[in-house]
Amino acid sequence: MLKEERQQKILELLEQRKIIRITDVTILLNVTDMTIRRDLKELEDKNLLTRIHGGAKLAEINETLPQELSHIEKQHLNLSEKQEIAQLVAEEILDGDVVFIGAGTTLELVYDYLTVNTATILTNSIFVFNKFQMDSRFEIILIGGNYRPITGAFYGSIPHTILKDIHVDKAFIGVNAIHLNSLYNANADEGIIERQVFNNALKAYVIADSSKFNQKAFYHFYDLTEADLLITDSNFTADHYELYKQFIEIKLP
Repeated sequence: MLKEERQQKILELLEQRKIIRITDVTILLNVTDMTIRRDLKELEDKNLLTRIHGGAKLAEINETLPQELSHIEKQHLNLSEKQEIAQLVAEEILDGDVVFIGAGTTLELVYDYLTVNTATILTNSIFVFNKFQMDSRFEIILIGGNYRPITGAFYGSIPHTILKDIHVDKAFIGVNAIHLNSLYNANADEGIIERQVFNNALKAYVIADSSKFNQKAFYHFYDLTEADLLITDSNFTADHYELYKQFIEIKLP
């Protein structure tokens, strides 16, 4: 078994059990005590776990859920990284595409980099809608419903009913956090809408700047392996790339 496969097994065991013992892992993976100790040290260096006497537990950094920031606070956070990602997203949108663009300050920047002559844009974000509404190149469809001011997103039974019958070529959804194979949103109502959109898209794109990795938020709405492409920024580390490429194809600047 390759080191990467072995370490992935260790992380999966941690997700299931929360705490693992070295003696149990050596038996399960049929390797030496020293090999597992080295693996645990490497994974701790990546902030993926915390070593304890005789074993390991989930990293402390993932045990406290981050507070959701306001829209204004998010706009000014990691701006250069968001601009990099927005440009990569724009490259994926081709003439004639029917596209869903979700809520989020990164996705609000995509309009600034689009060069297509025509496309249909669906969104549940008032901020995304405002960027596109005066441009005749685009047919823009705002999916309304209950309004959540902190993100500018619409949610609830109205968009849920509308979106269940709508299929798009490409869906771009930003996330609050990614931990291993799990995608998280800070709000369950928005997460339910995002899951539905991903399920009805021919191609599902996960959008996350490099600060979102090895974190958790309130609501697990999708698995990374079920999506098609992960788009992130140039600060994405080599260690993170090696870990997350096991789940999905990754696009970087």
